[in-house]
Amino acid sequence: MPRSQDRATAATRDAANAGATAVSLYAVLWALSTQIPAGRAASPFSDDPWDAFATYAAIFLPVVAGATWVRSLRHREAILATWTARRILWGSALASAIVLVAAAVDVQAILATGVPPDAGMFAILLTGLVVGSAGSAVLGLALVVRAARAGIGQSASWRAEPDIVDDTLDLVVDLAAHVGLRRPVEAVASALATFLERSPASPRRHRWLFGLVLAVAAAVAFDLWHAVREGPWIDAQVPVIFGTLTGAGILAVYFGTLEPLRLLRPPSYDDAPE
Repeated sequence: MPRSQDRATAATRDAANAGATAVSLYAVLWALSTQIPAGRAASPFSDDPWDAFATYAAIFLPVVAGATWVRSLRHREAILATWTARRILWGSALASAIVLVAAAVDVQAILATGVPPDAGMFAILLTGLVVGSAGSAVLGLALVVRAARAGIGQSASWRAEPDIVDDTLDLVVDLAAHVGLRRPVEAVASALATFLERSPASPRRHRWLFGLVLAVAAAVAFDLWHAVREGPWIDAQVPVIFGTLTGAGILAVYFGTLEPLRLLRPPSYDDAPE
């Protein structure tokens, strides 16, 4: 995508790119230090309380960064609308802040416990990823501030603003067109959009209840995944505790970003801002 000649739009995309870089580096760090046995053994932040920050970062970032990424890909116009730019900046700032906090906790763990003497190359790799994540996050936040000072694009009516589901469906249809599947994919997307707009069971009509259902489903899925990966739970109370913590994290990020990131809008664009 050519760089926009609009100063505010270009600044917004610079902030989004820096935030995406920070999230990507932290995702590699998280996977290496939590999902790979050798990396976890070499990690000085693999135990609580440091591991708890990594767990919640892994819950929050897919929602925040994912929504911002979808919106950024969908809106490739030369000048971003005001609402779109503001939500991209909000998501970029929050994603960068989450990465910065998680990376800072990792730095504290390194200083407090040191790196295991037999960590070898993992010590250099993990430390480099921590520093890279933190540095990219700081840059992302600085670029968000710069973009906010530059002003935010052209104005647009709140009634014309899509939510993340709208943007995702449009993006999928655009991608399908490039591989010759536009018509069938567009038909499915249209049917789904109609359901979301008109059905009494649509998540858009029950946005808070949908968040609760999503949190419960995520908690159950986490417990099942952990049982498959690590083996059956020894104590029945443990999955309840872990499921509750996971569900609480999902609720926090969903309720906290539902409006700022416009995850789900009410039907018919009837949510006028106060």
